[in-house]
Amino acid sequence: MAISQVFMVFFLTLFPHLTNAASCQSNGAHSPAIDPSGTQAILTVNDFGPDGDGGGPSECDGNYHPLPQRVVALSTGWYNGGSRCGKTIRITARNGRSAVAKVVDECDSTQGCDEEHANQSPCKTNIVDASESVWNDLGLNTDDGEVAITWTMA
Repeated sequence: MAISQVFMVFFLTLFPHLTNAASCQSNGAHSPAIDPSGTQAILTVNDFGPDGDGGGPSECDGNYHPLPQRVVALSTGWYNGGSRCGKTIRITARNGRSAVAKVVDECDSTQGCDEEHANQSPCKTNIVDASESVWNDLGLNTDDGEVAITWTMA
């Protein structure tokens, strides 16, 4: 086998591990400052039910929150050690529609890629991870994956 072929096999074998390692790096615990008039964020979708992709029961109350509950997980900095647990936030989409949802979980910006986090990468520091019911109230398509929104404490 030629050296170039050996290198290619080595690279193709190693590359997935390198890219996964990079995506498993902590994004930090510091989210952007909360603006009382509306904090810019990225809305993602999560299934908080027992068979969902959330990785386990919610941090705030140790329970699952199946549909049609309107619930969210906030990035680590905004979650603020659980100080927002049980509180509601108002989410406003760029189409002008808004929805109210209860904070039940943390979208961990500091750890990931393990069983506790359903093998998902750490969240970005500006995430509001919402149930499908919230997306529906906002008139958004969950297939979009990520959508720019603003949020405030309700």
